Amino acid sequence: MCGWRRSRPRRIRVGWHGQRGVVEERAARAVKERAASADYAKIREENIARYGWDTAVLDLLGQLYSERTHFIFELIQNAEDAGATELSFELFSDRLEVRHDGRPFTEADVRGLCGVGQSRKSLTSIGQFGIGFKSVYAYTRTPRVYSSAEHFRIETYVRPYPVESLDMPASVTLFVFPFDHDTVTATVAVQEISAALNALRPGTLLFLANIARLRVRGVQVADSVIERSQTRGTPRQVTLSKGGGRRSEKWLVWARQVEGLGPVSQQIEVAFPAQAGRITGGGGTFPLSVFFPTEKETFLGFVVQGPYRTTPARDNVPEHDPSNQALVRQTAALLADVLGELRADGLLAVDVLQALPLDAARFQPGSMFRPLFESVRGVLRQAELIPVAGGGYRAAAGVKLARDAGLATLLDADQLGMLYGAGRPAWFAHESITESGTPVLWRYLRDEIGIEEVTADGMVARLSGEFLSAQTDEWIARLYAFLFTDSALWRAAGFAGGQPGPARVKPIIRLEDGGQVAPFDAAGRPAVYLPGPVPSGLPTVRRAVAGSAAARQLLDALDLTEPDVVAEVLELVLPRYDHMDIAELDLAEHDADLDRVVRALDEAAAGRRTELLERLGQTAFLIGENAASGEQRLMAPPALYQRAKDLEIYFDGNPGVWFAADRYGPWLVQLRGMGVRQAVAVRARAPDQLGYVTITVAFGRNERGRDGFDPDADIDGLDFALRRPSHDRSEYVWNALLAPNRRLVAGAVERSVLQSFSDSSLENVTSAMGLAAEREAWLPGRDGTFRRPGELSLDELPPTYTRDEGLAQALHMLQPVVAEAARQLGIPPEVLRGLSARPDLVALIERELGGQPGRAGPRGGHGA
Repeated sequence: MCGWRRSRPRRIRVGWHGQRGVVEERAARAVKERAASADYAKIREENIARYGWDTAVLDLLGQLYSERTHFIFELIQNAEDAGATELSFELFSDRLEVRHDGRPFTEADVRGLCGVGQSRKSLTSIGQFGIGFKSVYAYTRTPRVYSSAEHFRIETYVRPYPVESLDMPASVTLFVFPFDHDTVTATVAVQEISAALNALRPGTLLFLANIARLRVRGVQVADSVIERSQTRGTPRQVTLSKGGGRRSEKWLVWARQVEGLGPVSQQIEVAFPAQAGRITGGGGTFPLSVFFPTEKETFLGFVVQGPYRTTPARDNVPEHDPSNQALVRQTAALLADVLGELRADGLLAVDVLQALPLDAARFQPGSMFRPLFESVRGVLRQAELIPVAGGGYRAAAGVKLARDAGLATLLDADQLGMLYGAGRPAWFAHESITESGTPVLWRYLRDEIGIEEVTADGMVARLSGEFLSAQTDEWIARLYAFLFTDSALWRAAGFAGGQPGPARVKPIIRLEDGGQVAPFDAAGRPAVYLPGPVPSGLPTVRRAVAGSAAARQLLDALDLTEPDVVAEVLELVLPRYDHMDIAELDLAEHDADLDRVVRALDEAAAGRRTELLERLGQTAFLIGENAASGEQRLMAPPALYQRAKDLEIYFDGNPGVWFAADRYGPWLVQLRGMGVRQAVAVRARAPDQLGYVTITVAFGRNERGRDGFDPDADIDGLDFALRRPSHDRSEYVWNALLAPNRRLVAGAVERSVLQSFSDSSLENVTSAMGLAAEREAWLPGRDGTFRRPGELSLDELPPTYTRDEGLAQALHMLQPVVAEAARQLGIPPEVLRGLSARPDLVALIERELGGQPGRAGPRGGHGA
């Protein structure tokens, strides 16, 4: 036998501790009852008859497991079934010795050990010499057993032979496994077995009922002891330690007897790791345990154990086995009850919830552990099992998830209920349940249990004046501190058309009178002010709230200010004029209001002044007098003209024009600053730096005016003035309006299909105001009658008119030579100008008159 030398009988060191006296007494009784050992020859002959001389097929017995060292667990199982309380593994360079203090061997045990499929083991026996023992043949050919009267070796798997007994206590059963396998050397055996023994964890003993002490030592093995102690009760408290208590584990184990799966009552168990009086959840997942861990992953943060049917190699668990499915269903019921017990004991913490079957993708319908998922989901939906902020447990219907930090401390159960609970109190889930810290649990509670998420912006959207009015000043200050931490809740829109923060339009501001208003109006202007040194008629934040340092951060961030004259004008003065009729106007109060407006403009900083001017331009608060009827009404400043002699002449009788009332004489300069006009409005698009005026920009169509020309230019009141000329009015139109703006009367328009205008065409165009000036008879001739510009030359205008040749050309006025020719020939000047553009007609006239072309002179003369 390779690696094993036979020598004279020797005493083998047992080194045993514990309950040896009791066990030895039990072994002594067994020896007395059975003085003779089993008949090994008879057993050998029977097995040869049963299995034959050729046992090659039995060589597969040493290959039952993917890991050869799995036989270690089979030996632990055998010792447990034998009732052993202590077990040891000692590794030598040529063998492994295993001792335990369990029930001594009987003849039936010998037959079971030497047979295949002859074990006495039932479903409740986890390893009593079943086929699993044959896994030792991965390393040995001749295992030896010494137990009371039985001392034998086994050859070719099923043939026992007697060996000399050893001088050892009757209470000890010893297995000796020499490393004599023909394909696995002793060196390899020592390497693999030592690694497996060093890897044994305290959890190995968790679900055993008998073994309380397991020792490993020997070659390449760290001498260590795993010990198990427990307290009876529900749950059973199990303490596991390794290395003299330096490394210990505590478990809470719940068990339940299961009937109907066999002739013997069986037990299912669930075990949660615990520490310092609380369940820790394990921090990972555990495989299914059939007294020892299997390769079946459960994806649970606690251990499920039961007498599940396994494959012959005991390394997997068939999912669709009816017995296994029944065990899972009953374990699901046990788990639901365990959650209730944990709640009653105050142990149902977030760590426990995280250990539960939460990920629906891991527990698909039809999968083995789906019943656990459904059981937990059902009980969490209905029972008060969800830990909530502040302590205690609630059912899902009364629980919310606080997505944003601070919500749980801001809203108590009554407040949360008012906002989300349909009038009933509601509780936030425990503060340790967060989207980032416990993402799987968070999604499970939201998606599977149906618990609503509460977000900061969602909470703000639900704030009402009624709710806020019922809260204390101290809570309002805490609300402001919470809002300040998230600027998205209160900042202004970042761009035109963008959405402002929801708090800007909610009545979050507590006023001095106890009312609740939004901080800004519909136009985005501040609707409230900070309390100043003296009381104000303006709406101000309650002084007790504004005095809180935490609340003040938000109020300052909103750019709220103390009341000033600008605020008075914006919030008190101008709003009075909204929809006011002039008949309601108190002139004395109106003058005082105007004084405040002027003072506000003088004192306002740049930003506030711009805001004030914009508001003034939108408010009808000045008295306007109609240029035609003299009617008075309240008008906005940009809709009024300041009275001046020239403007009165120009606008006289125009019903669409209003002058500021004469009573505003002391404020003329300030009125102009508010937008009251002192000159006739000329409306035209501004040219760019190169003098181009953009008219049209479209696909395949681009137009621009050149040299500042805008064909759509317009002058306020021009049409009315041209249709109703007077000598003073016409002179004003010529000198003050058209001559300074002659570039707007007529000009060139450039067109191109390209935006670069690299391939363009030009067209001379007269603007709408130019056409009106050409069309109407408004210029005085020498006889004092009003004529169209085309009927007069520049020389014929009164000497007070500016001699503007460019304007005369733009209006197509007569040139002096044309005027003279027209006078002498008695032909209207426009006919002569038309002929200059039609040389074909000139040629036709010459032929009709019988004249010779040479006599008429050069044709270019016709265009002079």
